[in-house]
Amino acid sequence: MALRVPPPSLYSSSVTCSNPQRCFFATCFIRIPVSPIRLSCRNLLKSSRLHERSRLYALNPNGPNSENGKTTALKTHESGGGDDGGGGGGGGDGDDGKTEKGTGPLPEWLNFNADDAKTIIAAVAVSLAFRTFVAEPRYIPSLSMYPTFDVGDRIVAEKVSYYFRKPCANDIVIFKSPPALQEIGYSDDDVFIKRIIAKEGDIVEVRDGKLIVNGVSRNENFIYEAPKYEMSQIVVPKDYVFVMGDNRNNSYDSHIWGPLPLKNILGRSVLRYWPPTRAGTTVFPEGCAPELRETMSTP
Repeated sequence: MALRVPPPSLYSSSVTCSNPQRCFFATCFIRIPVSPIRLSCRNLLKSSRLHERSRLYALNPNGPNSENGKTTALKTHESGGGDDGGGGGGGGDGDDGKTEKGTGPLPEWLNFNADDAKTIIAAVAVSLAFRTFVAEPRYIPSLSMYPTFDVGDRIVAEKVSYYFRKPCANDIVIFKSPPALQEIGYSDDDVFIKRIIAKEGDIVEVRDGKLIVNGVSRNENFIYEAPKYEMSQIVVPKDYVFVMGDNRNNSYDSHIWGPLPLKNILGRSVLRYWPPTRAGTTVFPEGCAPELRETMSTP
């Protein structure tokens, strides 16, 4: 809608204005009677003054001569305040729009995604499968197998070969405690290490400081000393083996609690990896002991 301009007689033809920026609005105060035009001019001038005052305050709230005017203007602009003093909805605090990285209850290296979880689960599964079906490390806690093993030695016991053959004499095996030991307080989790000296069907005895199997004295150059005890003949039952420690006089083995069930055997010692100075294979060089039996001469 166009404004109706009053006749020229109602206002002066010449206007002096001290502020050029306000010359446009000066005409509103020169002999203009109360009319819609005068009210519109008055409102327009008032709005212009408020706008200018707000802009000046935003630039320098401490006055035009303040030394902090420039800094205040930067902070006001960065905090989301407009030139017209409105808004400010950003709620900024002068950090130039930067946000701090949130810190959770766990350190950064423990934060992982679904792919990391899958990798960890797969690694654990492979490790458990390897330990259960292939091989596992073991620690020697006693002197029952001295001098073959000393306290603190660490070995690897493999579990693959017994899938294809039965344990034989001279194998060094690790096994779970048999029922005879569990009856006196050992648990199924307790693991022992001994050497097999006879298998099912063999007749074992200890006499005169010698181990005799099927009537034949064994030549054992790996033991610490000759046994100082006597043991009467024992027939090894089916699916059992007879085990003894290489430190014959300081070993809690089959000569005390009887034959060992095959199902309790966990694996066969094949490697000592600690200490490094004694690292090497633990497999008997001659392999399984020969199956020799005493021959009876006939007249």
